[in-house]
Amino acid sequence: MKTIIVPTDFSRSSVNAVYYAAYMAEKVNATLILLNAVQVPMFASEIPVPEPVFEEMVSTAKHDLEDLKDKLMIQTNGKLNISTEANLGAVADLINEISDRNSPFAIVMGLHAGKSMERLFMGSKTFNTLKHNAYPILIIPENAKFRAINKIGLACDLEAVIETIPFGILRDWLSVFNASLEIIHVSENDKDPKLADVSESISLQNHLSKFHPKFKFLSGRNLAERLSEYTKEQNLDLLVVIPKKHGFLGMFDKKYSQEIIVREQIPILAIHI
Repeated sequence: MKTIIVPTDFSRSSVNAVYYAAYMAEKVNATLILLNAVQVPMFASEIPVPEPVFEEMVSTAKHDLEDLKDKLMIQTNGKLNISTEANLGAVADLINEISDRNSPFAIVMGLHAGKSMERLFMGSKTFNTLKHNAYPILIIPENAKFRAINKIGLACDLEAVIETIPFGILRDWLSVFNASLEIIHVSENDKDPKLADVSESISLQNHLSKFHPKFKFLSGRNLAERLSEYTKEQNLDLLVVIPKKHGFLGMFDKKYSQEIIVREQIPILAIHI
């Protein structure tokens, strides 16, 4: 059985992600694991805090998770297998630990809207750690609701696709949702695709021929805006990105990486290589 992991701090965006994950788990017949990392207060490093205080914090978190679990069971008519886990420590460390034990189908994370997101999310130590998580991370915009995933877009730079595209995970997601695939090549170069791009696209199509992918070449200076416009025009349900060494998306610098996540109103699936 598949496993979906979703961390929550009980904020609006993270609870929205929990409900998204629950409905998705019901759709794909997956077990849902709710996590809460109890953060050590900033003053704890300066002033000794009695151990019972930490125990009470963890106990409260466990109680809140159980309440959330009960609400999910009601919403899904008791169809889900849900477990909860609350521990003292860093969010990313807990996620990585649980992920290594369960090899999840996805780690689902909520995302706050607004300009401050760049500082709170992209610049956080938690996100920097999660960039190296080996499992797919599904980022849910604050107001996104679960809907049937019928059309999946793959943002691709068409460079060394055989070495950089995680075909196994991509095929799994396409098969589970019986979704169509659109491969979107995004380039700052306004010229027509190069011969090398065409060659890579043929190779990519051959590896995903079972899903009869469609190709779209997008170009322009503001890649984030072009990509966002296209996902809306085509009514895509999910955008897949392949994080590489430079920035969140290999083909975008840090500025574009942040802007893409801010702009997109559909979930983004980050599959690391």
